[in-house]
Parts: sequence; C-alpha cells; structure tokens
Amino acid sequence: MAIRKFRKYMKPFIWFITIAFVLSTAIVGIMSMKNTHSRIDNYAFKLNGKKIQKIELERTNATLNQNFSKYLGPNMDRDMVEVIAFDELLNKKLTLEIADELHVKVSNSEVNAQYEAVEKSIGDKEQFKRMLAAQGFTKKTFKMELEESLLVQKTFAKIAESIKPTDAELEKFYNENKYTRFNGQTFEEAKKSVTESLVQFETMEKYFTLLEQKRAQAKIEDVNEAYVKYEPKVVIDKDGYKVTNVDIAKKTMANMALNESKEVAEQKAKEYYEKQIDFITKAKSQGIVVDSNLPIDYQISLYQKDMYDKLREAVKPTEAQLQTFFKENSLRYDTFPTAKADIAVVKVEPSQADKDAAKVKAENLLKDLTPANFAEKAKENSNGPSAPNGGQLGWFAKGDMVEPFEKAVFDGKVGEIYPVPVETTFGYHLIYVEDRDDKAGRAKASHILLIPQISENTLKEKTQSLDGLKEKLANGEITFQDAGKNRGDIVQSGVYDINNAGYISGLGYNDVLADAILKAPLNQIEIMQGKGADLYIFKKLEEVKYKKATFDEVKDRVLQDYKTTEAQKQMAQYM
Repeated sequence: MAIRKFRKYMKPFIWFITIAFVLSTAIVGIMSMKNTHSRIDNYAFKLNGKKIQKIELERTNATLNQNFSKYLGPNMDRDMVEVIAFDELLNKKLTLEIADELHVKVSNSEVNAQYEAVEKSIGDKEQFKRMLAAQGFTKKTFKMELEESLLVQKTFAKIAESIKPTDAELEKFYNENKYTRFNGQTFEEAKKSVTESLVQFETMEKYFTLLEQKRAQAKIEDVNEAYVKYEPKVVIDKDGYKVTNVDIAKKTMANMALNESKEVAEQKAKEYYEKQIDFITKAKSQGIVVDSNLPIDYQISLYQKDMYDKLREAVKPTEAQLQTFFKENSLRYDTFPTAKADIAVVKVEPSQADKDAAKVKAENLLKDLTPANFAEKAKENSNGPSAPNGGQLGWFAKGDMVEPFEKAVFDGKVGEIYPVPVETTFGYHLIYVEDRDDKAGRAKASHILLIPQISENTLKEKTQSLDGLKEKLANGEITFQDAGKNRGDIVQSGVYDINNAGYISGLGYNDVLADAILKAPLNQIEIMQGKGADLYIFKKLEEVKYKKATFDEVKDRVLQDYKTTEAQKQMAQYM
C-alpha cells in the first residue's frame, strides 16, 4: 500500500513529451545503474554549461523501461528507450529554463508542503527514507525534484494565462467540434468547455514553440561515453524538414506495440516520415502554412488538420445530396433510449450452507483423487485459473501463498495429496505436493479449487433482507449516495447514465441491468439480480424515449457530417 501511495505522489516528476505533454505514471527503483565511472565527475552530459547527473538520466530511463514494458513486453528495445529517455530529460531541463525566463517561482513553503504530503501518505518516516534511497534520492534532492515539478506546473499555468481567445475564435472552434467534442450543445452551454479546450490547445502550441527555440539554441557537450549514441541526432533531412532518432524511436516503439518486429517497425517509421514530408509539400502548395519552429510531429498534425479544414470548407452540397445522405445514414440521427438512475450494487457472499456444500463436494472428490488422475480431475472440477493446466502452480516460495495453503504444502508429504481439504478465503483446496526444497523454502504443487457457489436460497434470503433498505430509500429516509454507510455489502452506489447498448457509466457494460432500468417506470425502486450473484437496487430518475429523426430537425448535423465524410475521402487522396 505504501509503495502505491509513494508512486501516486511521484507521478508529476517524470517526463514524457510527444505531440502532447504527458506526465509519466510512476517512478520505479533504479533498475541497474550502468558501470560508467570512467571519470571522476558523475554526470551524463552538460547542457548549456550545467552538469546533468547520471542518476537523473538513469531514473528517467528506468521509468520509461517500466512503462514501455507494460505494452511491449519482451519486444521492448532498450536502446530506443535510452534514446527517448535522453530526450525526455533534455526537455525537462529546457522547460525549467523556460520557467526561469518567464519568472516562474516556487516558494520553500510550497515545496515543504508537497514533501510533507508525500511523507504523510507513507505513514512511516523510516520507510519513507528507505523508499527515497531506493529511488536514488536524499531528502534534499527529493525536494529539488518536487520544486522542479511545481515549476513546470506553474510554467504551463503562466503560459495559459497569456492565452486570450476572441469570441470569433471560440465560435470557430465550437462549430468545428459542435457534434463531436461538444455533443450538440449550444454555444452558450459549451462555452466554458470550448474556452478550456482552446486555451489548452494554444498553450501546448506556445509551449512547443518555446521548447523548440530552446532546443535550437541548446549546447550539449561533454557527453559521457556511455550515452553518446543516445544523443538526439537528425536521421532524415528532406525538403528542409528534419526527423531525429528520437522521432524514429517513438514511432518504431508504437509500431512494435502492434507485434511488428523491430526491423519492420523501424522501416515503417522511416517510411511514415518520408510520406508525411511529401504530404506537407502538397499542403503547402495549397497555401497552408505552419510554424516551422514546432516539433516535426506537431507540424504534421497541424498540416493534416489545416488541410482537412480547407477541404471540408470547400464542400458545398446541394439539398438533394444532403437528403440522399440522410436517407442512407438515417439511424445515425435517430434518438435512442437513454436513462439516468440511482443504483446501488449489493455484493452477495456465500452462506454457511453454500460453504458446507463446497466442502462436502471437496471431500467426495478427495476420495477418488490420486497423483495420477489429479491433473485430469483439476481440469474437470477446479474453479481456479490454473484448471486448464491441470491445477499446476509450479514452484513458489514461502510467503507467496495464503497461510493455510502454504502450511499444508510445507507440512504435507512430497508426492502425495494432502489428506483433507484446505479452506482459505478463496474456497476449498485439494493439494498435490509434487516436490519441495525445505532448505530453500520452496515447493512445487498443484491444486483443485472449489469455490462455494451462491445458491438460489441464499440469493432469496439476501433479497428479502434488503426490503428494509428499499423502504428507507423509497421514503427518502436515506439516499442512494449514503446507502453504503455502515453496510459492507453495498460496494458501489450513486447516479449513473445508461444507454440502450447496455453501457452504464461507472459500471461498464451490463445489458441485463441496463435493459431492466430502461423498461422500469420512473421513480420506482426495484431490486434485481444481475448476470452473476450481485444484486442491484435502482431507481430510474430520467429517461429519453426512442424518436425517429426527420431531415428538417437534423439538417445542420447532416450538413456537418456530409462535409466531414467528403473531406475525409479527399484527404485520403493526399495522404
């Protein structure tokens, strides 16, 4: 728990800059510090005369390795991650220079407050010190990291303060996104969101401009020999557009996430940039101009957007074309049933009778169980995830398993089946002790897990026990939001949106529950069983009935969709 809390607070302190500025998910321990002590000075490189410490680069690299490995697994290329890490740290340091030039300041009290919040979240000061040490921090350097994080946050806020969109710019942005981002809201209804979105977009563009100016002026020197090959360098220079090894690495890694080999992924990355530079040439011939000081990926996205906007604006359909488009896509414009409802999710646990039934089943199965037939019986009877593998758990160490299970494995005779079913929080286990190394505290075992199944009688009794709660909800004595107070069986409650596709916001897809709510009368509290053993208490608060659209009602939306469709077709020819 403490580690999760530590990582939560560490989120703002690692960098990942692509087309959008994204903060990393966590800092992990230094995976393996390189043996790069060929010089007395323990730094990776100098940036504009300042030494950048090796540990900062290694920490960034370790975090990116962890993040990329989640998606790429063994396909992850560590050299490419090193290239990206070098660039991420460079961006971070240059952003801090921007903060200085914008006169952004962070007080000691702000840093101390952040530090105390992290320390408090861990609870144990000594454990906190050990965790800092594992990350390569001292109290002083960790506070410096906190200060830098706050500086960056304030830098973006400072840039945002200078962005003042005009009403005309807001209306243009709104009209471009009326039926997508703003879901058909009126301009006044969406104005706050429109302003926030446009300010965010322009803040990023201004930031990237400042960052690229910094990168163009940056002086990188005295790079440690272990990191020389990871420095940013141009690998494609075509028609005045430069693509770096960093750009190629990011695009290659994205391609590798699609299970492509490194060689194929890298070739496709290079072909992508060659093709996009050709597209830029075509876009420029149509009078489109984008700031050349922006990063290449950002330029590509802007050229694509501006070209698309230009093509879309040129689409002038006739009334007949719109009518035809509407008829061919009429379902797109119909209003389908939706609802808003109070919902409480009630967790049903097995009764003692259910547990006893599982135990009896385990005891009966044990009578005919042998090492020879164990795997087959596991496939037929086990409720555990290892059932398809014949119940095999492989080798594990002491401390890896829950205590009753572990005790049985290390007390049982090797080569035999433990003589009685073993009860844990998961259910009843029949255990075959395959092998054991008592000196090393390791064992190899297979098991058959019989999970107590909730009976109809248990469900009936639980449903009846909710009558009192249902009555209190009905007369307003308590609300759904408070229904879970002092009740451990209500695991989730609140107000949720439901659509006719079976999706419930906050609960995911649950077509049985969604269908029941859509069919239920308004403001009537009902109890129902879902697909599994869970019970639901709900009250439908609002509803929208199905309505067939007419052309006149949705003509403006049809026009926007037609222009979008035609522009996309034409864009495909340019791409």
